[in-house]
Amino acid sequence: MELATNLRDRKKERTREALFDAAMVLFSERGFAGTTVDDLAAEAQVSRRTFFRYFPEKEAVVFPWDGERLTRFEAILGEASADEEPFDSIRRALLALADEYMGKAKDMLVQHQLIESAPQLLAYERKLDRRWEEALAAALGRGAHGAKQEREARILAGAMMGAIRATLAEWFAGGARADLAEMGQQALDLIEHGARRRR
Repeated sequence: MELATNLRDRKKERTREALFDAAMVLFSERGFAGTTVDDLAAEAQVSRRTFFRYFPEKEAVVFPWDGERLTRFEAILGEASADEEPFDSIRRALLALADEYMGKAKDMLVQHQLIESAPQLLAYERKLDRRWEEALAAALGRGAHGAKQEREARILAGAMMGAIRATLAEWFAGGARADLAEMGQQALDLIEHGARRRR
């Protein structure tokens, strides 16, 4: 039974990767707006129905691993000990993801360039980012007492998302060749200790 499950999982992953690869090729050639779901399904040699089993809409095919990454991020946060500060838990989780991003730097760079080329994909990315920001706010608000602390957690989560986006933009601008984990450490230090430190 376990073998069958593993085979099914591998087949699903291959199909998802085939759809992502098809999107990278066709969107690059024809543009996002000039490519249909039927085009993507045909390029990946699957049916339209299969496409929608994997992705709820055309935009989602460009972000095939976002949901899994968010789940892993939340799982790492959930492993925090009772005495670990929320900011430290978040740092640990984000740096683990940075290592993963560096392992897929080429795919990440192609994905980024595609997203930047289509307003629909930029908007979809921001929608996904809101889920990450909510996860950050939940972690930072762990044990919060009262509206003020909850508001502060949301504000800090927004600031962290801004720092994450800015760091990734710098990384992509350099061809995704730099050490993203080190860049992330520096960005988190800046958030934790504040801009005054630099004066």
